[in-house]
Amino acid sequence: MVRKGIFITFEGIDGAGNTTQSSLLANWFEKNGFKVLLTKEPTVNEIGSLIRKKLKLPTVSHPAIDALLFAADRVEHVYGTIIPALNNGLIVISDRYKESSMAYQSAQGLSQKWINILNKYAIEPDLTIILDVEPEISLSRKPILTDRYEKKDFLERVRKKLLERAIEKGYPVIYTGNSIEDSHNRIVNLVKLLLEQRGFRLA
Repeated sequence: MVRKGIFITFEGIDGAGNTTQSSLLANWFEKNGFKVLLTKEPTVNEIGSLIRKKLKLPTVSHPAIDALLFAADRVEHVYGTIIPALNNGLIVISDRYKESSMAYQSAQGLSQKWINILNKYAIEPDLTIILDVEPEISLSRKPILTDRYEKKDFLERVRKKLLERAIEKGYPVIYTGNSIEDSHNRIVNLVKLLLEQRGFRLA
C-alpha cells in the first residue's frame, strides 16, 4: 500500500511514557505544519472498551482471550481509523500497537508466532519506537495502579520481550528514565530522519 501519510507507533511497558511522548510528538508535528491523528490502543471503540473493562477485573482470563480481543480491536482500528487517515495524508501516531500484543501476551506464555498470525491484518508502521525504562521507575509514576498488568515481575518480562523484539526488528530504543524533554528530543531526531527519507520538508 502506497501511503500519503506516515504511521508512527510508540511501545513500552506501563508507565514508560507512551502517552506523554505520543502527545508531545503530535504537538511537534502540528507546530511544523503537519496534520496529525493521535490515537491509541485499546481504542475507544466497543472492543477496546471491553478490553479496558476486563483488564480492571481481579481475575486473570486466559491470555489467548486477551490476544484475540486486542487483535480484533486492532483490525477495527486499522481499517476504520488508521488507513483512512494515512490515505488523507495525515501523520498517524498511535500510543501502542502490535508490538504491545507481541510483548504482553508472549510474556503471559503465548507463542509469538501465533500472536503474529492473529495480527496478519495489522499494517506495518513506518516507525516503531520502543520506550524503555525499569519497572521500578515506571510503577513509581503511577500512584494508582489500574489494571492487572501493572506488576513489577510481569513488567520485567514484558520489558525483556520488547527489547528482544527491538533487536530482532531493528527498532530504535529510547530510554525514558531521564527527563521528558531529553526523551522527546531524541524522538524528534529519529522523526526528522524519517521525514528526510520520505521526502517531507519541515515548515
